[in-house]
Amino acid sequence: MLDEAGNEPDSATDVLILGTAEWDSAIATNQHYVTRELAAVAEVTFVESLGLRRPTLRRADVARMAARGRRAFASGAPADGSGAPGRARPDHTRIVSPIVVPVHRAPTRLLNRTLLRRSTASWLESGRPRVLWTFTPVTYGLEDAADVVIYHCVDLLAKFPGIDGVAVGQGERNLAARPGVVAIATSQAVREHLAGTGFPRVELLQNVADVSVFAEASRPAAERRPSVIFSGNLTMAKLDMPLLVSVAKALRGRGELLLAGPLAAGGGSFTAELQQLEALGARYLGLLTPQELAAAAGTCAIGLIPYAINEYTTGVSPLKCFEYLSSGLAVLSTPLPSVRALAQTNPHVVAAEGADLLHHLSRMLAPVTGDVIADRIDSAGRHGWGERGQVLRELLATELAQLPVR
Repeated sequence: MLDEAGNEPDSATDVLILGTAEWDSAIATNQHYVTRELAAVAEVTFVESLGLRRPTLRRADVARMAARGRRAFASGAPADGSGAPGRARPDHTRIVSPIVVPVHRAPTRLLNRTLLRRSTASWLESGRPRVLWTFTPVTYGLEDAADVVIYHCVDLLAKFPGIDGVAVGQGERNLAARPGVVAIATSQAVREHLAGTGFPRVELLQNVADVSVFAEASRPAAERRPSVIFSGNLTMAKLDMPLLVSVAKALRGRGELLLAGPLAAGGGSFTAELQQLEALGARYLGLLTPQELAAAAGTCAIGLIPYAINEYTTGVSPLKCFEYLSSGLAVLSTPLPSVRALAQTNPHVVAAEGADLLHHLSRMLAPVTGDVIADRIDSAGRHGWGERGQVLRELLATELAQLPVR
């Protein structure tokens, strides 16, 4: 991969990224994009999820565990256990699938520490500056071997159903006590949480999206339909099912509710709920590639964020806001704090609830001009990974510049 000047990276730095998902997970998130952006200037090792959510005997969890075992022994199986091709791997990037016990308490700590250090031995033994860029606070002491430590916190992770909140809380306190650590928060709620945990330095970098993919697929006003789309994990841990039912009913005879994304992604089965919505006229598009999702969104009128308001979602900063806007859509959301803040500066974003949300739904279905669509796309342009990647690389360079000369 070339840097901005068109040169190969000098590989003077080894970055270890501890993820909270598999590399081939159905939806690309911050950790995948950060890997891509940092690989432009460094050698990057991406370590797949250590399993903060304890697995069950459900078919999806069993398939993921089996796939992890095959990948750990270099068979290259996709993360979801299917035979589908995996996500493209950037140059200068290595993917590690560690075998660890998905229980992060005292009885397994020593074993997991040994297994994780074995999986990351090439980074630990590197003679170049070592950077730990972690999306999980459960690190098993890898920060002690790092010259630079960055904790990239994208959610109130301990509040997610099924996550070991005790392990997460202890890990965050350990990282906060590490001198020189930099914390990145993707929402104001996460920022306040990290500051309250004791991190002395917290940078607020709210979520962005791969906006160019969606802008390129946006269709003219004449080709728009009165459709409402939600893209994301279809899980009861996040979604407000009564609201989705109300939206589906409100659209009957007027438009269509489209749903896209994986089912039962860590928050329980959504099969029965999906059948209920389909009976009301909603249409499930399945799991789409970014290009397929952009093509579907580019013909709609509204991008929906139907999240329930709970301890976990108050810290969410939905990158889909900017995917929707860059598709030329209006954004209609429940009153998540991060979306409410965006709505104060962007007239194409509305955060509401109950009857008020349904009123806005009716209003926002009306046809709009090409100028309005263009303005929505333009408002998302400053929130893409091109700009954010540069910010992250500059942050990394600043931290490395402060290291003593070896």
